[in-house]
Amino acid sequence: MNSFILREEDYAIRIIVYLATVRRKVKIQEICSALFLSRPIVVKIMNRLKTGGFVDTKTGKEGGYTVSEKVFDSSVYDILVCMGFSSRVNTCLSNNDKCQLFPICKINRLFSNLQNDVEERLKQAKIKEFLFNSEELFSKFKSTQEV
Repeated sequence: MNSFILREEDYAIRIIVYLATVRRKVKIQEICSALFLSRPIVVKIMNRLKTGGFVDTKTGKEGGYTVSEKVFDSSVYDILVCMGFSSRVNTCLSNNDKCQLFPICKINRLFSNLQNDVEERLKQAKIKEFLFNSEELFSKFKSTQEV
């Protein structure tokens, strides 16, 4: 079964939560180490998040990434959409005009209600609700640095 939320979308949420937790300029390598992600995937995600206005960058020796202020009031859904989220509970929700039963189909209504419920929950879930416990995060990060 395919995932409803794609791997890159999931990683983007985790990266945003990490940056929002640390609230300082961070290099790509730190994100990779802290979240156990590869550099190429992090670079790709950061570019999309920057385009979406969720992260700010500074180039050069003292450069790095910081989370933009809008992130704290943004929802999980906002991050997913920035990453290209377009999942549907069922394919018939993406293209109703191909289904001849659409006007009378009660199954379609069930899927539509599920879709709406999931999207609404994702919209209500604010990034600031998912910040890591800094103490646990830094002890985990430190232990990975020592290995």
